Amino acid sequence: MRRKVIMHVGPTNSGKTHMALRALAAAKTGVYSGPLRLLAHEIWDRLNKGQIVPLGMDPDADSEPDTSTNMDIIEESGSRPTVRKEGKAKYARECNLRTGEEFRIVSEYAGLVSCTVEMTSLSLPVEVAVVDEIQMLADPDRGSAWTSAVLGLPAEELHLCGEEVAVPIVQALLNDTDDELFINRYERLTPLTVQDESLEGDFSRVQKGDCLVAFSRSGIFALKRKVEENTGLRCAVAYGRLPPEIRAEQAALFNNPHSGYDVMIGSDAIGMGLNLKIKRIIFETLHKFDGTVERALSVSQIKQIAGRAGRYGLHGEPGGFVTTLHAHDLPMLCSAILSQPDPIMFAGVSPTLAWAESVLQALPADASHRTLLEVAPYVSNVRPPCRAFVPSKVEERSQFIETHAKHMKLYDRLLIGGSPMNWRDPLAVEFTARLCQIYNEKIRVPILHALQVGPYIEALENVEGMMSGGKSSAGAPSQGLVNLEGLHKSLVLYLWLSYRLPVAFYQSEEAYALKERTEKALDWCLRNVSTRVADRQPASFGLRIPSDAEDGVEYRRIPATRPQDESTRELGVKYAKLLNSERRSARGQR
Repeated sequence: MRRKVIMHVGPTNSGKTHMALRALAAAKTGVYSGPLRLLAHEIWDRLNKGQIVPLGMDPDADSEPDTSTNMDIIEESGSRPTVRKEGKAKYARECNLRTGEEFRIVSEYAGLVSCTVEMTSLSLPVEVAVVDEIQMLADPDRGSAWTSAVLGLPAEELHLCGEEVAVPIVQALLNDTDDELFINRYERLTPLTVQDESLEGDFSRVQKGDCLVAFSRSGIFALKRKVEENTGLRCAVAYGRLPPEIRAEQAALFNNPHSGYDVMIGSDAIGMGLNLKIKRIIFETLHKFDGTVERALSVSQIKQIAGRAGRYGLHGEPGGFVTTLHAHDLPMLCSAILSQPDPIMFAGVSPTLAWAESVLQALPADASHRTLLEVAPYVSNVRPPCRAFVPSKVEERSQFIETHAKHMKLYDRLLIGGSPMNWRDPLAVEFTARLCQIYNEKIRVPILHALQVGPYIEALENVEGMMSGGKSSAGAPSQGLVNLEGLHKSLVLYLWLSYRLPVAFYQSEEAYALKERTEKALDWCLRNVSTRVADRQPASFGLRIPSDAEDGVEYRRIPATRPQDESTRELGVKYAKLLNSERRSARGQR
């Protein structure tokens, strides 16, 4: 097969995925492969509903654009939109869904499949394939799935969507494949402007439509508290540990002008797979802890996050803005926005099961699991531009396997070692150890029996009690969040295993039911974690205004005799800003 490979490359908010999805909707057979199950689920849903107008068909005159999409597509204004708010039968295509944790079969004869990249079939020929976020082929943990898709997808027309930095590596990979390569470059649809000033640490300068970016869970909730205390604006949150479904719910709250959530606080999780109508990005810091040391963000990371500002189709002044919370970070931000990211120099490859079996036979009988994982980059004859990776957290993975899965078959050991779990979370490790113990002893693993370890079920029941009004506890929503996040990860792990070892992990329906309960509880917790006085003190309805002591670290309360209406709240916020301005002037005089 001589494939036609079309790259769609450009910055965030350039509409680079648009034409690829329309080509997929027009194909008799095809596949969408994305980085997140959230994105795979969205494409599956839209194709089945007929919300994507196939290439070669004209949209109807009554079309309304869908501005809620999480994809990097064009939100047309002044023309008939090709991604519709409402579906239409004549555009609908039967499409099945396949992710690591979920299969949905609409029809056994469906010509299209939407999946995560790791679940892409390399044996079924199709007319059109779309591979999203192609720059991830350099990712140490998941890159090999993108490399396999580029080299092995049997598609007559292969669309690769992502950043410009991936062009050289794709060209190098296709040197020996005899495929035709076409590159379509896209420009950002709205301007992005770096502001002349930072916020100078003044949270009262945060405005409706802003998104503050931090890189730790504790940092995100600290920012949420400070913004709500200083502005009266309510904040939605999105960070990596939250389930994708809950991140999407928080994004919807932020995007809805009538929800009461005016500001987003997020991590780099906002950079992929979330539709966010952000006017301004504010970096709390330009450094991130990588698990070992604190490192400066790369140019590519900064541009990916900053590019979320000013999504095409926003009302009002076109374009987005970006700045920093503190003045000392602003020069680095300006430099990064003006710089071109370094191109990707290699593509990841990972050993197959057959390869691991062959290596294991050549190793001493007492060789450790870590040796098996680390031998790949040392003995593999991998030609540039490919590179064999040692998995991240190799020490933690190997220690777990040696302790809890040493006597399992090789397939089971590699499966557990490559499972989607947090290897540095003690509760996650404890739960996975429990799964291995039951599997080794009884083969069949009931989900509730496995969840007897840790505080998971108790935490879920406590929050559900609060949701029904039967229980209450000061600060309880925030206390329940961590355990509910862990419970959701554990259920996802069980479902992931249920598709690979279905006889052993046989209670997928029960796990799904628990997962849905957990998502409802998580959503409730996030909606009720708020430091706004109007939420926490309904009896007094007071505003917290910074006092002169310690430059606003302490607060005094202005009492009110009735609930605040919008004008009262605006006056309070203006007063807070005035006090902050006076304090800054006083500090300058000192």
